[in-house]
Amino acid sequence: MRLCVELRHLGVPVVGVERDPRASAARLARRLGVPVMTGNGGDRHILERLRLRHARALAAVGSDDLDNIAVAIAAHGVADRIRVLIRAGEHEAIAETRSLLPMGTIRDVTGMAAAYVVSRLLGELVTGVVAHEEHVYLWSSDGTFVRSVLSAQERCTHPPARLSDAESRMPRMGSHAVARTF
Repeated sequence: MRLCVELRHLGVPVVGVERDPRASAARLARRLGVPVMTGNGGDRHILERLRLRHARALAAVGSDDLDNIAVAIAAHGVADRIRVLIRAGEHEAIAETRSLLPMGTIRDVTGMAAAYVVSRLLGELVTGVVAHEEHVYLWSSDGTFVRSVLSAQERCTHPPARLSDAESRMPRMGSHAVARTF
């Protein structure tokens, strides 16, 4: 809902999709002027009704990674050239989906947020964070960029956390994310 509202403020037309018409986010989005269609975003019929082939992009940003993957797969089935933004963590299915779909650039928003928060806690005057290739750069208030000292996950020297059997077999994606404060 927040993404839809921000895009509307930027002049980008959006439509939200929510399974539960009584969901608080859907009600709030409607009050804020964001049109909301009731249905499952992973349903090809819903995506066709939204005229996905004519959209700039689709953002699958629900709270469930697997639902977001289902939406991305359905979207590529309806409009194979559509740009898809997926909110996803480190679920095993993410790596599998990445091998099946042209996922493009993957960014770890949590890692970027961590770089920003750690820098601010250390008293650095950063106004944003930018990812480029394998590195995260802090955007200083003087307009310069400084590479973050936080390591990519696969290069981290800390001992790994104890993982379940399924998690230990999961390939790691050393990606980074982008964020900016205003």
